[in-house]
Amino acid sequence: MIKEVVKEVPTQQEVKVENLVFVTFAQGKSELTKEAKKCLDAVQSGSKVQIVGTASPEGSKEINDKLSQARADVVASYLKTKGVNVDEATGKGVQGNTSNRLAVVYVK
Repeated sequence: MIKEVVKEVPTQQEVKVENLVFVTFAQGKSELTKEAKKCLDAVQSGSKVQIVGTASPEGSKEINDKLSQARADVVASYLKTKGVNVDEATGKGVQGNTSNRLAVVYVK
């Protein structure tokens, strides 16, 4: 007797540029600007998103970690008021060595 086990491997969703929303912030700030809100308003109600907040290299690791999380959180809060489902909102601190004061919204 031979038993065959077939496992279905979940396919990973392809990320396309049109599935990304970039929200920029002033240095040391986590407040949404009018321009940022306009960008976020393009995310449709009912969409599922993942948010990653980042910070630029200036400042200590502790400050940048808190700031990047605050940026992710403020974007998540705003999107939730618009009926968007937020799967995850994570602060990643400094990513790389360039100025990247932003939050990236991955629309699934």
